[in-house]
Amino acid sequence: MSDHLPEPSAGVGRPDGESESLVARARSRDPEALGALFVAHAAATRRLLRSVLGPDDELDDLLQEVFVQVHRSIRGFRGDSGFSTWLHRLTVNTAVSHLRSRGRRRARLEAAPPAAPPACSGPGPDERAGAREMLRHLFAILDAMPVKRRVAFTLFELEGLSLERLSEVLDISVEAAKSRVFFARREVIARAAADPCLAALLEEIGT
Repeated sequence: MSDHLPEPSAGVGRPDGESESLVARARSRDPEALGALFVAHAAATRRLLRSVLGPDDELDDLLQEVFVQVHRSIRGFRGDSGFSTWLHRLTVNTAVSHLRSRGRRRARLEAAPPAAPPACSGPGPDERAGAREMLRHLFAILDAMPVKRRVAFTLFELEGLSLERLSEVLDISVEAAKSRVFFARREVIARAAADPCLAALLEEIGT
């Protein structure tokens, strides 16, 4: 990919084929239906949280928090968007709240010398270990980025949402989504250029 983002494609990435009867039963607080929604969406929801937050010891607690909110709020779900879009918004809002809380905790520790960027152990024989290393360095960059840009970047680049889908989930215009991704990507490219661990990432996102 280059700095020129692709135009949005209609209908890409819209997993809105939910059973209307299942969602309707869940709105009535049917425990079986709520359980079925959890089973159907827990893995994808956890992956979405991890894409936005990176490695975090509280991921499983946050997953539970998302579905507690589903239980509390689903009566207010009116179907103006698909259930999956509504769940994505709840998940992203939970992740954003956690990011801001995490940022405040880090700010209280800023009296200490700033942490050095993570060391790069270099390429190794284990591809998965190399991918984890790259992600560790990427999230060190994302931790310094404004939250709105970070969320747009991770949803677009790591979760693979189209710009149209991104605009739905974030409840912003397609142009605003495109702008956030563009500036986030530009910032990542600029910071990653000095990090040999991110050479593969720079090739992937197209410098």
